[in-house]
Amino acid sequence: MGWQELYRQRRTSAEEALAELRSGSGVFIGSGCGEPQHLVAALARCAEGLRDVAVIQAISVASEDYTAARFAESLRAQRYFVAAGARQEVSEGRADYTPIYLSDLPGLIESGRLSLDAALIQVSPPDEHGYLSLGVAVDVTLEAVERARLVVAQVNPAMPRTLGNSFLHVSLIDHLVEAEEELLAFHLPPPDETGREAARQASRLVPEAATIHCGLGAVAQAVLAELGGHQDLGVHTDVLTDAYLAPIASGAITGAAKSVYPHKIVASFCLGSRALFDFVHNNPMVEMQPTRVVNDPALIAQNQRMISVHEALEVDLTGQVCSEAIGSKIYAGLGGTVDFLRGAAKSPGGRSIVVLPSTRPDGSSRILPSLSPGAGVSVTRAGVRSVATEYGAVQLHGLSLRERAVALIDIAHPNHRDALLSAAREAGLIAEHQILVPLFTGIYPQRYEQEVVLKDGRTVLIRPVKPTDERMVQEFFYAMSDTEVYYRFLHAIKAFPKKDMQKMVNIDYHREMTLLALTGGFGAEQMVGVARYVLGGDGVPEVDFAVRHGLQGKGLGRALMTALLTIARDRGHKLASAYVTPENSASLSVLKSMGYAVSGTVSRGVVELHLHLDQPVTEPKVELKYEEMYKRG
Repeated sequence: MGWQELYRQRRTSAEEALAELRSGSGVFIGSGCGEPQHLVAALARCAEGLRDVAVIQAISVASEDYTAARFAESLRAQRYFVAAGARQEVSEGRADYTPIYLSDLPGLIESGRLSLDAALIQVSPPDEHGYLSLGVAVDVTLEAVERARLVVAQVNPAMPRTLGNSFLHVSLIDHLVEAEEELLAFHLPPPDETGREAARQASRLVPEAATIHCGLGAVAQAVLAELGGHQDLGVHTDVLTDAYLAPIASGAITGAAKSVYPHKIVASFCLGSRALFDFVHNNPMVEMQPTRVVNDPALIAQNQRMISVHEALEVDLTGQVCSEAIGSKIYAGLGGTVDFLRGAAKSPGGRSIVVLPSTRPDGSSRILPSLSPGAGVSVTRAGVRSVATEYGAVQLHGLSLRERAVALIDIAHPNHRDALLSAAREAGLIAEHQILVPLFTGIYPQRYEQEVVLKDGRTVLIRPVKPTDERMVQEFFYAMSDTEVYYRFLHAIKAFPKKDMQKMVNIDYHREMTLLALTGGFGAEQMVGVARYVLGGDGVPEVDFAVRHGLQGKGLGRALMTALLTIARDRGHKLASAYVTPENSASLSVLKSMGYAVSGTVSRGVVELHLHLDQPVTEPKVELKYEEMYKRG
């Protein structure tokens, strides 16, 4: 029998198809925007004759009529991820939420632990070979179809025909119900400016030629809008949304550098608008695969430079992340968060990023001493890698609890930093002597970050110091030779205690500046130089700098001092001073060649140079005056 005849024989109405349902059944419904609305409406109509039917849906984006109180004895909804439209029914107890990693859901179905008697799905019309496409909802539908005793498919011409492992033959369907209707749409409201800035901070951690996954949250999705200038990005994601369309259209997303499914956008379901559905229709660039493939951490890890962005509702000072609930009220779900976090962590050059605005709409902090009562731990403190807010991004992986607390306080809203510091002290997370720069004087000035290329072609990042740099700065000074220490501090120093390092890294960015020179990427930074100015008693900036042995003579000292003096000059300073020993010819040479008029004195074995920042010159001349005492020896 040809597939056409089989199709004709199995075509029926929704009411006739669902007449086979029995009380106590488990009924699977297609996910998200692929929900068969016509069949769901018919299920509600026939519910009166049923009792205790479990309605199982992996992802729900709409508030369903069948969860109303009048269906309480007939139908009971079970969710594995809760989008905005389904939150109320879960919070009111009209539907159940089951926390589970999406990668585990296929196994739950295949094992029979999740009992499925029927599967109600939505498909595109058959092609010339009798194959129907699952369109925008592949996820766990294939497993549901294989397990269910009864399979009913709504054939909808509005369902796009997607490619990949998304096809079912007509012979696998028991009943075919033709019903054309627009698919459910899904729309995330855009984040406010604070959320957009948090997204910008997270986007700075995305390298060229990365493979991207952005979780289902307004801020996480907004990261995609910041990637238009990137090149050869790839996509490996459980959920494909409208937010991906702009970087695809700009040419930023090509998939050319992908390790797995090169040149392909890999996804298991789509949530969005008709524009997205039209994009994926018959598009060879889009590869739809089941959840068991897409959410497999081992496969995710095979993508080089896999970057996974997840939105959090709150983070505590030890790094524990809650992304599924506000207190005990379920807000979303685990979804693929941990699957992609694990995969990105094992990816060569990969990274997972937790992003969130530092405050809630009511102004309260999302960075907390401990998670709110009732909130679940979506990501453990050992699992979190990076966290970004509108105040910057920090790498938590490998940091101690004390270092984590300092790092997270540094990207919290300034209004809450003092309270967080006090709470951290009280909890024993940080020492009593831990200092923090006062409100607003310590907001990190990202505008001073710049990359410079040295004479040997090496690229170095120059940026202001951060409180989290304490140990790195300490290690830098301990690595210096006795002579280099003497040149830098003008006297011998054998130890660089924590209390002194704290003062060096917790600075008032308005009154002073410390710039670090760093090699290595975010989370793997190595300090190779430092330049600093503090205001003397006369209000004149006193400058100094040091470069790690091995990079001296490569132009790094000059680059550091150029950046430092530019900041001082832009802040209205007309003069800067430096104290150098006469034997430190390298530092003297750099300071004399900065392009400003230089004068100075030599006294007691120290050269005091004055750089006149309001007097730029092309060939600076240096006039030194020697005090008589120094001349007589």
